Amino acid sequence: MAAILTVLSCAACFPGMPSPSPSQTSASACSWVNAQPDEQEPAETSDTVVLVDATASFWPQAGQRPSLPDDPATVAVDQLLQNFKTGGTRLISFGTFGGSSTTVDWAITDAALPTPTGDSAMTQAEQGTAAGCLTSAVESAVATAPTVPGTDVMAALAAAGQQLQGTRASTDKVVLITDGLSNTGCLNLSSVISKGQTAAAVLGACPERADLGLLRGVSLELSGIGFEAVEPPLDTAEQAFLTSYWTDMCVALKVASAASCVAKRSEKNLPRVSATTRPSDPAIRFLAAIQPGPEGVPPVPADLLFAFDSAELSASGQAYLDILAGKLKSLRRRVAKVIGHTDDQGGASYNLTLSQRRANAVAAYLAADGLAGATAVGVGEADPVCHPQRTPTGAPIPACMAQDRRVQIILGG
Repeated sequence: MAAILTVLSCAACFPGMPSPSPSQTSASACSWVNAQPDEQEPAETSDTVVLVDATASFWPQAGQRPSLPDDPATVAVDQLLQNFKTGGTRLISFGTFGGSSTTVDWAITDAALPTPTGDSAMTQAEQGTAAGCLTSAVESAVATAPTVPGTDVMAALAAAGQQLQGTRASTDKVVLITDGLSNTGCLNLSSVISKGQTAAAVLGACPERADLGLLRGVSLELSGIGFEAVEPPLDTAEQAFLTSYWTDMCVALKVASAASCVAKRSEKNLPRVSATTRPSDPAIRFLAAIQPGPEGVPPVPADLLFAFDSAELSASGQAYLDILAGKLKSLRRRVAKVIGHTDDQGGASYNLTLSQRRANAVAAYLAADGLAGATAVGVGEADPVCHPQRTPTGAPIPACMAQDRRVQIILGG
């Protein structure tokens, strides 16, 4: 029965493909999955690394059947087989991850896809057999719970970078299948939201940044971002923030085609099921992380809202303000004043104008979101919160100046 289910799952991956018989997905037919690379083989034409989030936020509890776009196992198999019909040595690696780099569990490492041997029909059948082998390995892996709680997406990306080390193939690709709700390691989204940390700032402070640097120029695809399997699901604003933030992280990583590295969701939802008990995965509290005090909310770093030298709100900035607006309206609070600040780089007059334009942009966006009536004020570099901004020789101190580039949102009743 297990073999039959594997074949059916494979057929679902490739509609119209001849279904392999149980004998075709036997141990001998799948021996290539665990074979060691042959040093005599020609240089790799492609190297594909696929990692699936095995944590409790991405997989439902036993007995639950949330309807979500895409099936992680199917997406993984599709990606692993993407280069099946191309020539040369096509290496693939597959694993799952949890709350740290030590919980990246590799099920397949540097396996060479079988070389098609026949005509189009034969190649299709051979691809179906390979799909059966991979489906069995992938489904077994995702059914295994991580040993460490939490979700460390940056550690998973760093592990993927390590896996690609060595001679670069003609095509290198990393696919991370995850909801993106990183809550431990160098990227904790609750901290990002409460402190307004930019993707570039997080990456710069990440202990794994050397391994993450190995992803530069690599094709990276993030699939499943924003679609967790627990209740209640993320709302539209929260999903938009995650999509924008991970796009910004792709830009910071300098991967190929960074602007489109977050994959578009499938239009067709499927029930996701799991019978595995997984360690508790702390939820990202989007609204709770932006806790308004008596007078205002935590200052928002301008770098999160605006590009350098710009007063046009970024996609991440808009999504952040949408979440904030939802929180304030639920608390029946109004915005009394928006204050823009800059660091001391550039002329004082220019900084004053830039800070005013940024305050105007935030106030206008909040007004369109149902929080009208705020006064917008720009104070330029006049009210720094970090001292000193420069070294005794006059060189700027980037971490200090980043604190001074901010937007304050002062609340009324």
